[in-house]
Amino acid sequence: MPPAIDLHLPTGSGVYSEQQLAVLDEGFQDAVRLVHDVLHLSGVDVFAVDAPDMTIPSWGCGGYTYSARSVVLAVDASQTTTTSAVRATLVHELHHVARERGPGCGSSLRDRVVSEGLAMLFEEEVLGAASEFAHQDVTDAQVARLVDALDEDPADDGRWFFHAGDMPLWLGYTAGYRWARSYAREHGLSASALVHAPAAAITRALEHDEPR
Repeated sequence: MPPAIDLHLPTGSGVYSEQQLAVLDEGFQDAVRLVHDVLHLSGVDVFAVDAPDMTIPSWGCGGYTYSARSVVLAVDASQTTTTSAVRATLVHELHHVARERGPGCGSSLRDRVVSEGLAMLFEEEVLGAASEFAHQDVTDAQVARLVDALDEDPADDGRWFFHAGDMPLWLGYTAGYRWARSYAREHGLSASALVHAPAAAITRALEHDEPR
């Protein structure tokens, strides 16, 4: 039998309380249960690490997919995180893991925006709603500038996703979610079914017309 999805907790530091560790474990178990029947993943290590700078401040945790086998769950012992935040983070990252086993999440802006958009749509599929990063107030002009830059490679993630430049916070997530949702509805497919869909297929029809 292939190895399961395993959680590695930061127990060695002694910084985390038993309650905090229980929240991490509960959120992890929920996420694995929710994605099991749709992504069919195995052989994945989830490393919960003490990395405050990598967390989303309002969540107390954050995630990053390093490969088709490794996910980092960043946590901050000084902040309170919740089971729901951990669950949503890992549902999102496990979709990235599944995509890494196909075309990959890529390095171009097109690949990055589509991968994030599909992962946001996957949150909606299994949790009932996508996180707030998918629902930001962005203007048509800002989305148009993103579209014009889709061939940027490597993508400037800081600018397009994290407000490290002139673009609003979470722009790439919101635009990607809209595009993935529009494509999924048009073709009658779910985010889990689209996990290996080429980024170009999802953006092709939308580059000159912002999706509804």
